[in-house]
This record gives sequence, C-alpha cells and structure tokens, in this order.
Amino acid sequence: MSPGLIPAALLIGLILGLFGAGGGMLTVPALMIIGDMSVKEAVPMSLWVVSLVSLTAAIHQQVWKQLQYRLLLILGVTGVAGSFIGARFGASMPENLQLAMLAILILAVAIWTGFVRLENKVQTFRYIPALLAGFVIGLLTGLLGVGGGFLLVPALIFLGIGHFPTAVGHSLIIIIANAAGGMISYAGIASVDIDIGLTASIALIAAVGSIIGGMLLKRLPAAPLQKGFAILLIMLGGFIAWQSLTAA
Repeated sequence: MSPGLIPAALLIGLILGLFGAGGGMLTVPALMIIGDMSVKEAVPMSLWVVSLVSLTAAIHQQVWKQLQYRLLLILGVTGVAGSFIGARFGASMPENLQLAMLAILILAVAIWTGFVRLENKVQTFRYIPALLAGFVIGLLTGLLGVGGGFLLVPALIFLGIGHFPTAVGHSLIIIIANAAGGMISYAGIASVDIDIGLTASIALIAAVGSIIGGMLLKRLPAAPLQKGFAILLIMLGGFIAWQSLTAA
C-alpha cells in the first residue's frame, strides 16, 4: 500500500463519521491519484471501503437509538434496487462522463446544503418522495461508486429529519445497504478485480478515523457542521470537475 493512502484513509473515515457522507467522494479520487488506479478499479473498491467504515461508525455512534425504521426500510430497499442497476451501467460508462456527473451532483447539493435551514427536530416523513429519493440515490451509488451520503443527508433533511446528528445516523445505515447492493452487482462482473488485502487495510485505517469523527459529531453544534459539509462538497466538486476535464 502506498504510504500516502494511510493519511488519506484516516481522513476518509473522519469525514464519514463526522458528516455521514463524503467517504466515497474521497475514496475514489484517493485510490485513483495516490493508489494509481483507474476509475474502474477504484469504484468497486470504494464500495467495499465505504460499507465497512460506515458499519464501524454506525456501531460506535449507536445509531439504532435514533432511527426511524419505516423510513430506513423504504430508502434501503429502493436504494439497493437502484444501486444494483446503477452498477451495471457504471461498469460500461466512459470514465470522464462518470466524473463529470459526480462533480455536477456534488456542486448542486453543496449549494442547497449551504442555504437550507435546519429545524433541529425530526418530523414525519413523506412516503412517495422517500421512495423516489431512495431509488435515485441508490442508482447514483452504484453508478458513481459513492456511498450516497452526500445526497442522503440533504435528502433526509428534506424528508423531515432536521437534526443533523440524526440525519448522519440514518445516512450511515442506508450507505451500508446501498454500497452492499453495488458490491453484489460488481461481484458478478468478470472484468472487475479487487485487491482484498489492500481494501481491508484501507478500511481498517479509515474505521479508526470514523470513530474520531463520531466523537467530534457529539461535541460540535449543528450550524458549523452544516457549513463545513457544504464547503467540503464545493472543494470536492471542483476537484472532480477538473479531473473529468483532464480525463477527457
């Protein structure tokens, strides 16, 4: 493993534990740039890393104490279905198109997240929007190799979860389900090969970072977290947009 992947893995876990998002957005570029992988190699490995780290963060944060299980069921089932379909399309999609789509999505969500007002409470969610949101987010998870957290947290806020740590907890659980759907789909594609040892090493280091992120989440107020999340998305979106142009 490249030495540069060690701090990168810690950062991936830290961001994922703190924001319930960003793991896949960081993992794919890190594997490509530091690990010298193609996007076709980085995407399926990212799904494994993100799912394992999200599981660690969810256990550490004891998210089962704050979950709305009907919402999770709807988003999880539709997300897995979308992720399975997205992975099939992602395996044959041109790399620069994958990166361009990811950049546009990240920047759009960053703008929305920066201006939405958190109400610091959990309301009853709406079923039909939840069905649509779950499928679309799952589709993008499989297609772009991200856990979906950068869309899940804003979507959960839109669906009625206005308390940031609660949205993060729900996001972690759904990320696990969506990433698992993409992993199963990629497992059936003969052209995709994953280095098990490297994947496990990155996931283990990132898991440590996710625990640190979870500890910070409990201590920081919601407003700085929200703004930090939006800034993170803008930085990542700009970087990935540049990557898509250079890959063209």
